[in-house]
Amino acid sequence: MPPPYPQYGFHYCIETPSRTRTPIYCAQKVTDNNSTVQPVSPDKKISPLARFGDALERHHALVACIQWMMVLLYGLLLLVPVISPSNDTSRAARLMFWGIGWPVIVLSVMLSGRFWCGIFCPDGTLTEFASRHGKKRSIPRWIRWKGWPCTMLALTTLYGQAAGFQNHFHATLVLLGIPTTLALATGYLYGNGKRIWCMYLCPVSGLFGMLAKQSPIHFHVDKEQWTKFEGTPKRINCAPLINIRQMQSASACHACGRCSGYRNAVRLAARHPAQEILSANGHSIENADMCFLLWCMAGICTLSLAWPDSFWHRLYMETILSAGLPFDTVLPIWLAESPAALYRLFLIAAGGTLLGAVLYGILRLAGRLANLRSWKPLALCLVPLIGWSLFSGICHTGFSVWQEYGLDSIWYRTFEWCILGFASTCSLWLGMKTILPNRAPARLASLALYGLSVLLLDLVWLA
Repeated sequence: MPPPYPQYGFHYCIETPSRTRTPIYCAQKVTDNNSTVQPVSPDKKISPLARFGDALERHHALVACIQWMMVLLYGLLLLVPVISPSNDTSRAARLMFWGIGWPVIVLSVMLSGRFWCGIFCPDGTLTEFASRHGKKRSIPRWIRWKGWPCTMLALTTLYGQAAGFQNHFHATLVLLGIPTTLALATGYLYGNGKRIWCMYLCPVSGLFGMLAKQSPIHFHVDKEQWTKFEGTPKRINCAPLINIRQMQSASACHACGRCSGYRNAVRLAARHPAQEILSANGHSIENADMCFLLWCMAGICTLSLAWPDSFWHRLYMETILSAGLPFDTVLPIWLAESPAALYRLFLIAAGGTLLGAVLYGILRLAGRLANLRSWKPLALCLVPLIGWSLFSGICHTGFSVWQEYGLDSIWYRTFEWCILGFASTCSLWLGMKTILPNRAPARLASLALYGLSVLLLDLVWLA
């Protein structure tokens, strides 16, 4: 007997004529008023990834259940240490957030796209819920400012470093609680069942968008199938307000699966991890994205995670101490853990800005030597190195919490070197593919200059 295919628009029934016992199999069309997956031929092969994407679209009630379970878990981790304060509860919460949660989240975005945003993120669930039942106002112009992702991530990172988020639960509470409150307020005021907060204001939205560029899976839009589709497509609610027909990047897509199967053209599919980076058009890359990548990610975020083992940080703090600047001033616990943390902020902000400016100059010159139409695709080649090194730094932050439970630290340095070696190789390979269609001497000089930017980022972590 043929297997049933209700998820693809058909199932098989058995008809037995009155004068024979031989069953006859016939295909019947199945319609589901709650599904956007359009019927396709049962003979057409559907990949396991596409089946998974279709399952997300069909089982939206199960997805909603998972989302609210994540909201409950998130709320418990934030509130239990407040209601029942003790070293054990606060340490367990910090372990879940920084020792397990964030390393897994960042890794998942690089390996599978933004499924965290579409399915698991509690802030996204709360802001969409509030938007569905709120004021439903139109989005004001100031929210649409393209510099918000860079500004929000930089401010969040600097505050976290000042307050010592990995060492003190009150800093974790402020660092995570304020964005959640703002997400609820934004959702209540603007949009109608949309994720305005996630699209424009979320501190990590830009970070996840950059990391997702190297994801080996994405929701692919087949423009030929889109054009060939006949009939009335189902209405779908794309919470981050994406123009699905024109979607070519995994950066903005939250991978919620709601559009899977739409017009028989949208499917979850595999791709080469370098596909999006190598096919980038320099004229379509915003200057705001380059500022975010080079200043915020490569500069501010990198230095904020690399300073604990840095020779330059130790030299800077010794200079501050020898200058006689005060180290015993008592500051509010919600503002900074110590005066040294405020001095450190200057190092991170000034050093990150300088690093971003140097990278910009190197990449701009390398692009000119290679006679590229734009230097911006060359900058995107650094995404694997920046992304994986930030993952290594976040693991190092989480590892400091694990050490409170007695975990040995011997293996970590080797792990960091392996991550940097792998990421540097990927970025160098991408640079070669971008610069060397032909081997003119100027292009070889451009590649050497690009390699200098990779070496510079490696030295930030290893020096």
